Amino acid sequence: MKEILCVEDKYSKYANFKKRILLKAQEDIEKHTDIRFTFEEISEFSRSVEKLVFTIHKNKKMVIESDNTNNDPENENENAHENKWHDEIRTFGVSKTVLENQILTEFEEEYIKQTLKFCKDYFKTTSVKQKSGFLLKALQEGYYKEEIKNQSKKSQKKKNIGQQESKQTEMEKQKNIHKKQRAEELRAQFLTPDLIEKIIQEQKETNFFMYNIINKSYQQGIVNPFLEGLIDKKLLEEFGDN
Repeated sequence: MKEILCVEDKYSKYANFKKRILLKAQEDIEKHTDIRFTFEEISEFSRSVEKLVFTIHKNKKMVIESDNTNNDPENENENAHENKWHDEIRTFGVSKTVLENQILTEFEEEYIKQTLKFCKDYFKTTSVKQKSGFLLKALQEGYYKEEIKNQSKKSQKKKNIGQQESKQTEMEKQKNIHKKQRAEELRAQFLTPDLIEKIIQEQKETNFFMYNIINKSYQQGIVNPFLEGLIDKKLLEEFGDN
């Protein structure tokens, strides 16, 4: 037996062999498997142990623990959760045979759940007569993955538009700053009281209401913001390229 266990050169005393090998194996097997063993020491012609007779038994303790595990409330909750989404698939007209032999065997659980969610959302807005067929095709052709891809494209497109608008806004901002700086330079070179009077009189012909406002303010020595804008515009139009 020591040869079978590859310990023929160890444990010269049976007591050590029994303690280190037999009893340890007996304990481990009973603790971790659904069987256990007992052994009988045979001494026919001397006081030394000459034979060992082993008897294999069913490990009732392990069987009971296994049964208790199957009745664990957590397992029951998991089964209930699993049955719930299985039942949801069945409500689309999918037979139990197709569910068990095709869907559950061909596709991963998470993929099935994501596709199921996609179909439920799709059916809320679209009338589909053969929901079972639609679900199977959605699983086979990856509809929900395609939807994610489309959403990603839309999101990227929206992001690109936002970036373009932001860039355009920044360009307009820089352009206005440049215009303002250029207008300040032109004011120093070309702005005269006569030019201001000319600008005000032009408003009299195009916008009499505004003419009254800016003319009255100017007569009081005030150049209001609207007149400021008209002055800058006039200077840029007539002298901006100089």
